[in-house]
Amino acid sequence: MRQERKSGNMLKGSPLEGTKPDKAEVGNGAGLGKDCAVLCEEPHREACCEPHMAGADQDIVVSKWIGLEGTARLAAANYERLRQRFPARMIAEAAAFDRYLSVAPEAATAMKSGVCGIQAVSRGGIFAGLWEMAEEAGVGLEADLRKIPVRQETIEICEVFGENPYELLSGGCLIMTAEHGNALVEALLWEGIPAVVIGRTTHGNDRVLYNEGRKSYLNKPRG
Repeated sequence: MRQERKSGNMLKGSPLEGTKPDKAEVGNGAGLGKDCAVLCEEPHREACCEPHMAGADQDIVVSKWIGLEGTARLAAANYERLRQRFPARMIAEAAAFDRYLSVAPEAATAMKSGVCGIQAVSRGGIFAGLWEMAEEAGVGLEADLRKIPVRQETIEICEVFGENPYELLSGGCLIMTAEHGNALVEALLWEGIPAVVIGRTTHGNDRVLYNEGRKSYLNKPRG
């Protein structure tokens, strides 16, 4: 089984109606103030809390994978049900995603590598995180849905429970913005932290997702 896949189409309730991730091919630059004590280890807090902010025309970088926390919870709580469909090894791997939930290492690396804005992704998933990042920074955004990193296990388990992986609890994932996103990605990869550029911030207020040429808009998170 492949360990990760890029996102294909969407599940019900997402901005792209009537579609869902293709099982064969699924592969916040906000301010740094309020969450820095949570994101950064003690030795890095002074640097982390400098008043950097996201702005327009910056790359959007996502670390690790979306849906890690939600996947771990679903797998741990529903072993017997999932065992009817998947190998025990896959379920155990998904339940162990909680080992990825600390974001302190990538926050510390990002602070030394040209990050402008940084935000943890949690309730409401990557969609909520992107919206909140843009709202706080007063920018728009354009992102490629197929570049958003999501694990194969997350897609499979979300399908069983009718969950949208892009709205799934996503502790362990950071949204970052940087003037040079590829350089930030390289710095994170050097430290063994998966990361990818998924889009850019823009002037204005539109929060746009692209999926194989189709254009959709992020909705304001519920609650």
